[in-house]
Amino acid sequence: MDRSSRNRNQLPTNLPQLQNLIKRDPTAYRDEFFQQYHHYRALLQLFLLNPSSESKKLEELLMFLSQVAQCYPEEMSTFPDELQTLLRKHCSVLDPELRLTLCRALILMRNKGFVTPQSLLELFF
Repeated sequence: MDRSSRNRNQLPTNLPQLQNLIKRDPTAYRDEFFQQYHHYRALLQLFLLNPSSESKKLEELLMFLSQVAQCYPEEMSTFPDELQTLLRKHCSVLDPELRLTLCRALILMRNKGFVTPQSLLELFF
């Protein structure tokens, strides 16, 4: 197995490396992005069954997706709304670390111009 195919096989588990590669060339890593996005959707469904549980993998995927959201604006257009809805509906029962991660992800997307400041002001205050 050559070096490049071995690196591509490791990408799904190495989110920082994949994040870096996606930011450089979003079209080349579209399939890997969607693999992570589908993994996020599955973890989110499991999380919604018990919103008070902690999920480190979900936290990692939230930060990864918020970092690369601007690379796939059409596919990620509803992502900020999903995070805001999670915070609104489950704020009182969320694990504190997950709640902080959701806020960080939204602020990160706001700093990149992917979320409007008004929506965050309404949510946070």
